[in-house]
Amino acid sequence: MSTTSTVSSSDFNNGPEVEGEFDESTLMDQYVEALYQKRASIREAGLKGLIDAFTSTDLTDFAEGQCETLSSRFINSVKVGAGNEAAQGARALGLLAFTVGDGSNAQQILADATPHLWKVARVGSSPAARSASLQALGHLAFIGAVDLEATEATMELLWSLINHRRSVEDQKTGINSPPASVKVSALMAWSLLLSTVDSQKVSSHHLQSSLPVLSSLLNSEDLALRTAAGESIALLYEMTNSSGFAGDVEDSVDDIVPPVSRPSNSSVASSARATVPEDEVIEQMKALSVHAGGKGQPKKERAALRSSFRELLAAIEDGVAPQVSVKLPAGNTLKFNSWTEIIQVNAIRRFLGEGFQTHMQGNPLLHEIFDFVPQSEKRNTLSTKEKRMLQSPNSVVSKARTEVMNRRRQNSQAQKIGDFSASGYNSD
Repeated sequence: MSTTSTVSSSDFNNGPEVEGEFDESTLMDQYVEALYQKRASIREAGLKGLIDAFTSTDLTDFAEGQCETLSSRFINSVKVGAGNEAAQGARALGLLAFTVGDGSNAQQILADATPHLWKVARVGSSPAARSASLQALGHLAFIGAVDLEATEATMELLWSLINHRRSVEDQKTGINSPPASVKVSALMAWSLLLSTVDSQKVSSHHLQSSLPVLSSLLNSEDLALRTAAGESIALLYEMTNSSGFAGDVEDSVDDIVPPVSRPSNSSVASSARATVPEDEVIEQMKALSVHAGGKGQPKKERAALRSSFRELLAAIEDGVAPQVSVKLPAGNTLKFNSWTEIIQVNAIRRFLGEGFQTHMQGNPLLHEIFDFVPQSEKRNTLSTKEKRMLQSPNSVVSKARTEVMNRRRQNSQAQKIGDFSASGYNSD
């Protein structure tokens, strides 16, 4: 890599600021070295540099060459770091998996990181770190889970947090009561993984076992949690309808993915919720499509939420998903028309942030996920500056064009006069 960047030694120590020129590979090595330092602020600076680099640049060779080192240092930040460092470490793990792609590296990252990410998600004191850990868990399993069993294992962890209620059983479940923002992250990660499951493995029994929890979340004061619950319900309906299990059927519990109706411990089992009729959930969705306001929420947000629930209701009642288009560079466009696809692209866009466009152009993993082949870079339109230069009546080009046209007119008129004179002379 030939790019050069300017780094300051003050980023990594308290000494005097000395600037120097480094090529990009040297800069990346500096970031990695920072992850070994004792001072948390230095480790955080290294994490930030690596996160920015993974977001904005194709670092496949670097990531594959140092995958084990990077993974272990990111996990270390999750284990020993305070809120901000743990959140950065979790995000860095997800970005590393997106960069190396599906395969043995991603599988190993998932296996090594899951216990530590789940510990932060369960009992962490920082909501931001808990949310980041849940997001990372979802994306690591999305990329690195080798089979249904591996996907299901992560989904069960996520569901135990989604299903958590304030009770005296907190110590038995080993989960600190999660705020709404943490439940949102868990539910979005769970839905992302559910979207990867073969619809034939999702039954009406699964829908019935999940509805009581999701229905209760529709009553939350938190608008984001309501929306996440609504999207999960729409996805479940879409998958059960497409699998042909929309009606009442006899399903084996072993065919349910994830097995949320058979909790892994008795304390969670004792908190199982009563069955909620589907009609009741649909009425909830209808009410939210008309009045989805929360206390103190801006009018614009309430309107957006009502619109979202109208789309979700259409998916449940009519089996119709909204048409979503995502514009990319070089005239490329992604189009989606199912909740399975919409949930996947929205989750990946949220996680990659500004790096989504870059990864969509050059990341083979995303090309495979979205069945996308990017076109070569080309522009079919002029920039505003170019339009001013080339098309404005006052531009130099326009003035030159006008001058040329005037000269042509003058030459044409002169030629006509000459022809007339010659014709008159010959007639004499």
